[in-house]
Amino acid sequence: MPTASYDTILYEKDGPVAYVTLNRPEKLNALSDDLQLDVREALDDAGWNSPEIRVIVLRASGRAFSAGFDITGGSEDGPVEMRQKFLDSKGFSASGWWDVFWNNPKPIIAQIHGFCIAGALATATFCDLRICTEDAKFGAPEIRTGGPYIPAVWPWVVGMTKARELLYTGNLIDAVEAKRLDLVNDVVHEDEIDAFVRRKAETIAKLPEPTIRYNKKLINMSYELMGVRQVIERSMELEVIALNSPGSSPEIDEFHAIRDRDGLKAALSWSSARFADEDAWFKESRDRA
Repeated sequence: MPTASYDTILYEKDGPVAYVTLNRPEKLNALSDDLQLDVREALDDAGWNSPEIRVIVLRASGRAFSAGFDITGGSEDGPVEMRQKFLDSKGFSASGWWDVFWNNPKPIIAQIHGFCIAGALATATFCDLRICTEDAKFGAPEIRTGGPYIPAVWPWVVGMTKARELLYTGNLIDAVEAKRLDLVNDVVHEDEIDAFVRRKAETIAKLPEPTIRYNKKLINMSYELMGVRQVIERSMELEVIALNSPGSSPEIDEFHAIRDRDGLKAALSWSSARFADEDAWFKESRDRA
């Protein structure tokens, strides 16, 4: 059943399951400021204001889950105003986007297809479970032209050794490798993923609500005691330093110069050309698909 109307997402409730669908397919569901605010509002409603909802599913329209945070600009708000609007009396946190998922009392399942990269992978990692289609691709290619990876939780998710490899190269991995690394819980055919996710959500919904809520809290607490929150907030501080220190990185400076002069597409093409050999396997797999 559709609920409130939003510009950048679709939000509906179906029995004990709430669906939040990223709906900017023409932009590969890039996570704009407005989309983040819409997602926060929907998750707040499903998590805190809707006792009939037991599970939340985050999914996307179009041919990809998301290409990450929208770096094309467009918001008239500055960073201070945007942060104030996003937190909206919810307390101070440098990791506000992470908290929307981490602190939500309901389990959140990320239903992933196509590209799930950069900030989109961060977003999916913040969810409790991840289920993807066979064509899904994961990675943090933005580190090739930017600062440290914002959600520095990969050492906890995929292990230190693989986290170092992925965050030192910006390489992508496919669904099979993601499953091997426990980055995703399940890999299913695209024709089956809606029903598969629904069954998983309905199974969770059958359990006592306090049991699920307290188990989520206990799991979160165990990782917070290991310092996950401090690492995430520190990673954001380091990214700000890296991206706002002209002259410290010729790669970052060149990317921004090309973007300002020729547009974002040209800057991304420049970056892709630098890593053509490393990405050859991915291009070959895409051509065969």
